[in-house]
Amino acid sequence: MSFSSDVKQELNKNTNLANKDIVKNELLGYFISGNTNVRNHKEIKFSTESDYNINRFSKLLSNLNINHKIEILRKNICYYTKNKRG
Repeated sequence: MSFSSDVKQELNKNTNLANKDIVKNELLGYFISGNTNVRNHKEIKFSTESDYNINRFSKLLSNLNINHKIEILRKNICYYTKNKRG
C-alpha cells in the first residue's frame, strides 16, 4: 500500500470529531487538494477513487451539520462503430 493510502486509512479511523476547528481544517484540506470543485456555493463535486476518502468527506460534512447527499458517479464508456454499407 502507498504512503498516501496509509494516511487516508489512518485519518478515516479517527472517529473523534469533537473539535470543530480540526474538522474544519481537515475539510479545507479536501478543498485545496485539487480534487474538489464547488459550483454556485451549493454543489460540491469531490473526485476520488478511494472509498476511505468518500466516507471521511461525508463524516466531516455531517459533523459540521452540512446537509448533503452522496451521489457516486462512474465514468461510462460508450463505443461507437459506424456500420459499413456494402
